Amino acid sequence: MAKPLDATMHELYELEPAAWLEFLGVTVPDPSLVAVIEAHLATVTAESDKLIRLGGPAPLILHTEFLSGRVASYPRQLHRYNALAAYKYQTPVWSVLSLLRPAADGPDLTGEHVQEVPGRGMNLWFRYEVVRIWQVPVERLLAAGLALLPLAPVSDVPRERLAEVLRSVARRLREEASPGLREELWTATEILLGLNHPKETVKALTEEITTMVLGIHGIEESSVYQDIFAKGRAEGEARGRAEGEVEEARKTLIRLGRKRLGALDESLEGRIAVIDDLDRLERLTDRLLEVASWDELLATPES
Repeated sequence: MAKPLDATMHELYELEPAAWLEFLGVTVPDPSLVAVIEAHLATVTAESDKLIRLGGPAPLILHTEFLSGRVASYPRQLHRYNALAAYKYQTPVWSVLSLLRPAADGPDLTGEHVQEVPGRGMNLWFRYEVVRIWQVPVERLLAAGLALLPLAPVSDVPRERLAEVLRSVARRLREEASPGLREELWTATEILLGLNHPKETVKALTEEITTMVLGIHGIEESSVYQDIFAKGRAEGEARGRAEGEVEEARKTLIRLGRKRLGALDESLEGRIAVIDDLDRLERLTDRLLEVASWDELLATPES
C-alpha cells in the first residue's frame, strides 16, 4: 500500500495547490500566484519532491510531508529539508506534516524540534505544523477543493456515516470533475480507504457507487489505477536504491574507520546511524586519513 499511496498523495498535492493552501489556512488572493516547483534537494531524498510556492508581496513556500506509518526522528528530517529549501529559494518555508492515520502518530510529533548543546543550552528551535487527518471535521474536507475530497473518508467520520460520506464525495466528482479526473480522484479515495479497512470492506463500500453513481467500470483495470500503481512502484524502487546506497556508504565508513581510528562506542555509532546523506557519508570517509579520532571526524562543521 505504501508505494501507491506515495504516488497518490503526490498526484493530489500537485493537482490543486491553491486548495491545499486554503485548507491549511493560507488565504490565496490570486490562484495565478500559486505554483508547484521542483525541490531537487538530492541530499535529502532520491525523489524529486514538490513544493508549493505562493508569490506576491509576502511569498512563502509550503512543504508538506504525508505519513501513513511511524517514522523515527522525522522532525529532524523535516528541519533539514526546510533549511535546505529555504536556502535554495531564499524564501520562508512552512513545513506541514500530514498524518493519514493514528499509526503514524507518536509522542515526538509535537510541532517543535529542539536541539541543545551540552552545557550551552538550546541552539536550535524549529516549528512545524502537524495535521492529523482523522481529527479533521469531515464537513471541512467535503467543502474543500476537489484534490482534498479523497481524504474525507479517512477524516473524523463515524463508521456509520462512511457510506454517506462516500456518496457525497461521488456526487461532487460527478458534478464538478471531468471523466478522467473523476476516475483519478475516486481511485485515490479507494487507496486511502485501504489505510483503515481491508480490501473486501473497501470493495463493499465503493462498488455500487463506482458503477451506479460515477459510471466507472473495471476501475482496477483502468489506466488511471494502473498508472498510480506504476508510479508507486517506480518511486519505491528509486527510494530503495537510494537507501541501499546510503546504507552501503555507512557500512564502508564504519569498516574503514575501525581500521584507521579503532573501535567506536555506541554513542558514536548512533551519530553515524542517523546520517542519511550519501554525499556527507562519502566526504566523511574521504577524511578518515586526515583525522586522529572518531570525535574529530564527527566534529567537523557539517556535523
